[in-house]
Amino acid sequence: MGILDGIAHRLGYTPLTSELAAVSGEQYASRFSDNDHLADITLDDWLGALPDYIAVNRNNAMTVATVAASRHTIATTTGRLSLQLKKGGVTAPLQPQLLEQAERGVPMSTTMNWTVDSLFFYPCTWWVVTERDAYGWPIWVDNIVDRSRAGLDSEGRLITVDRKPVDPKDVIRFDSPLGDGFLRNARKNIQRAIALDLSAALAEDNPVPTVELHNEGGIPLDKDEREELLDNWQASRRRRGVAYTPKGLKVIPHGQAPQQLLIDGRRAISLDLIRQASMPAWAASTAIEGATMTYDNRSMRNWELIDLTLAPYFTAIAGRLSLADVTPRGSKVKVDVDELTRPDQKTRFETYKVGIDGGFIDAAWIEAQEGQPLKLGGSE
Repeated sequence: MGILDGIAHRLGYTPLTSELAAVSGEQYASRFSDNDHLADITLDDWLGALPDYIAVNRNNAMTVATVAASRHTIATTTGRLSLQLKKGGVTAPLQPQLLEQAERGVPMSTTMNWTVDSLFFYPCTWWVVTERDAYGWPIWVDNIVDRSRAGLDSEGRLITVDRKPVDPKDVIRFDSPLGDGFLRNARKNIQRAIALDLSAALAEDNPVPTVELHNEGGIPLDKDEREELLDNWQASRRRRGVAYTPKGLKVIPHGQAPQQLLIDGRRAISLDLIRQASMPAWAASTAIEGATMTYDNRSMRNWELIDLTLAPYFTAIAGRLSLADVTPRGSKVKVDVDELTRPDQKTRFETYKVGIDGGFIDAAWIEAQEGQPLKLGGSE
């Protein structure tokens, strides 16, 4: 390792080989660790560091607004949904403990949120079974969110947690639908986005005056005269909206050009990051020039989000939990997307009427859908 590499490592940049994960090649990054912005600025100014010296880890990536928006949309939306055990396509009347609350003292929404967070950024993540029921089925797990806790062998298998051996039979591994994970796939664009943000921030911290009163008369003004001129001119504009400029005094408007703030470059990087996250642009609040797609209702937008982005995460989680070491044979775990795709009440009841008139459904079925008893057939 060279001298500059050693300095970069000490300041929080390029990780040492011994700190690289066996499967991902990325530095273990705890979500609880802090960013050292002073180190970033020092290294950039002192060494003239290129983007390759900007460490790509979860913390740095989350400082990029587009990445944060993508992560929040994917992870928090999935966290709102419930897991259900189904047998023969029908929801089982008795749901396993693991699907209702997997971690002690932690809501299932939080467990799902951080599980999907790990699947977004990294190649895989793990639940480790900590307790089983009398039949041997898992009921409590330890969700390995802080990757510094995980010890892997040369083939990327989890063998220790907090340096304590783990029984392979207790490891539930989930693999990312993004393959190597967003940090690896989008590494270059994350580096470029951080570099562009730093450059734009530098431009914003060195503003130009909005208006310059340029003296072309050749008669210099001392400090007091200059201050009086500026105060009077500013006060006149504030009071009347206009001001008088004598001969020999030229008004020059200024402002930061879009090129100075790198607006076009940052927009292009944002679109590239959205594509690598498999996100529809609207979900990350990013506009695409010329795009005119609109939606009639909330459920249509959510169906697109599910089809383009969320479904692979649902499959990765539900598919793993459906395997025989977690779920009895003949049963499957599914993600209930009803909260996202449920039509508005008017549409639902119009559909119910069609079903009742056609004899396809009955009152009991409608009551099950609505979760409450209904009065059908008008007043008695």
